[in-house]
Amino acid sequence: MMNTIYISADVIQNSMLDTGDAIAAFSNWKPKPGEAVFRYEAADIRITAAGGAIYLMSEEETTQPKIPFTPVPAAEIGKLVRSLNGAA
Repeated sequence: MMNTIYISADVIQNSMLDTGDAIAAFSNWKPKPGEAVFRYEAADIRITAAGGAIYLMSEEETTQPKIPFTPVPAAEIGKLVRSLNGAA
């Protein structure tokens, strides 16, 4: 179980509403040998997991040596996305 989701500035600014669907697709992903980054093509979101957390970033950010991430508790991501979509 992932406890924390780290989201990059690009994803927050450009693709935040797609993060819930991207995470759902990532949980069903079956990587091929040597594959470490999931590409969510419906939005510019790339996802990788490490140390019990998942990291969401844009394709451009994957080439940067250091990416500033904002931590979001995994249990809160659904509420956050629904709130941004205007749902109660």
